[in-house]
Formats: sequence, C-alpha cells, structure tokens
Amino acid sequence: MRRDYFTCVFLALVAGALTFVCFKPLYFTFQGIVPRVFGVIEILLSLLYVVFFVFFLPVFGAYRKKTWVNFGLAAYGLLIYLPKWFYPAPEAITGDSANLVSSLVAMLLRGIYDMVQAPFAATSALAGDKVAGGLSYWILPLSLLWLLLFKVARFYRNAYLTEQLAPRSDQGEADPAIERKPKAEDLKNKPEPEVLGTVIQAPSSSVSPEEVAKEAARSRMEREQKKAQVRPPVRKVNIKTGSDEAIPLGAPKNSDVIELGPPKDEGDDGVIRLGPPK
Repeated sequence: MRRDYFTCVFLALVAGALTFVCFKPLYFTFQGIVPRVFGVIEILLSLLYVVFFVFFLPVFGAYRKKTWVNFGLAAYGLLIYLPKWFYPAPEAITGDSANLVSSLVAMLLRGIYDMVQAPFAATSALAGDKVAGGLSYWILPLSLLWLLLFKVARFYRNAYLTEQLAPRSDQGEADPAIERKPKAEDLKNKPEPEVLGTVIQAPSSSVSPEEVAKEAARSRMEREQKKAQVRPPVRKVNIKTGSDEAIPLGAPKNSDVIELGPPKDEGDDGVIRLGPPK
C-alpha cells in the first residue's frame, strides 16, 4: 500500500504537467524561451501547482511519515536533471555523423524538459524567468531535505525524552543497573522468590455490587426460614400390657418390721408389747 503512494504522487505530477502542456506555445523549451502572454487562469493554476507540489506536499509527507510520498516527488524532480546529464552532443544529432539512436534520445529528453518546465512558465509573469525556470530544480532537494530534517528532529526528540524519563542516581547520571534491560537468559535463570507466610490470592474476577446485594438478601432469607421452622410435636406412644386389670401388690411379709402408730387395744392394762430382742 505504501508503494502506491509513490506511484500516485509521481503520476499526479506527470498528469498536472501534461495539463500545462496544452497551453501553447511552451514558454520554457530546451532550446530557449519562447515569449508569450499568460492568462489569469494559467497563472492561478501554476501558483497552485507550485504551492502544492513544491512546498506543501514534501513537508506534509515528511511530517506524517509518508516516506513514499517524498520518494515519488524526488523521482519526478530527478527528471529535470536527465536532459542536462544525458543530452547527446550536437555532432551526434546534426551533420553527417548524426545517429538515429542519439536523435531519438535527444527528442525524448527535450520532451521531458518541456513537460517538467511547463507548469512553472506562468509564474515568470510574477517572479521573473530566472526564478520560474529554477523552481523545477527544487523538487528533488526539497523532498529529500524535509524528510531528512524531520528524521533528525524526531531522533533528537526521542533521545531527549528518553533521557528525561530515565531514572537517575544522586550524582545526576542515569543508573546503568536500572536502565539496562534484563536479558532473556537472566529472566529464565532467575530463581523464584520464596513465599513466606500465607499467600492470599485475589479473586480472579471482581464481584459487582448487584451480585453482593443479591447474595446478602439470599443469606438473610435463609436465616429467617431457619428461625421460622417449628420443632415437630412429640408423638404419644401407648404401651399396652397383656391385661387391663391392675396388678395387686401385697404387703411385705417381714415379721421383724416395727409397726408404729397409735397403740392397739390389746388388753385392759394398756401395755405395749414389744418383741424379744435378737
């Protein structure tokens, strides 16, 4: 997906440049300048092209970390340097020693130069021919320069934040023992701490207040039901004997019993007779 940014930006620049090629005749050509009058619409479109593709898009791509956007701009900006670097010598395209391949290459390079310079032609009415002709050469360095500047700024910013957040000792320097990240081998060979006392584990999941209220109401209802329970009545058991008649109990048959009570009338003399001593 990121490579699509490169293609889209490159093709957008080419399409915009081909739009300005329609304004005839071309102002900037490889052979020289062809003077003509620019219309208001062409001037406004040229300013929009310059502001967006030369100044805004390189900064936006570097700030938003869209690296492929800056690479697409740099690839298009490289086109303007190709005619200067690879244009054949005049002897290879004119005269008796003219070469067909050199002529085709020269025609292609002239077309590339005219296309790249076409969007900046109308700005010459505001800034002059020298400034307008040099705007196309800014695309390549600006797209790479902004990308480099933002990368350097982010690097120093991250280094500053890391230094500020790192714990420090009394001498004002970061403690290397604290800053050093433990290795995987150290974590693997690290002995487990001995557990002293009773380990109380926290519940795996927290209980909501609604569940606590429901549990309390359920416990209260169970206690009330236990209190409301009544002991079952004792069932009476009738023990029946073999006969309904009462069992008579006789008097003790011991003659040695001393009977007490009022004296019996045993004689006229009123003497109480006691048995002989044993």
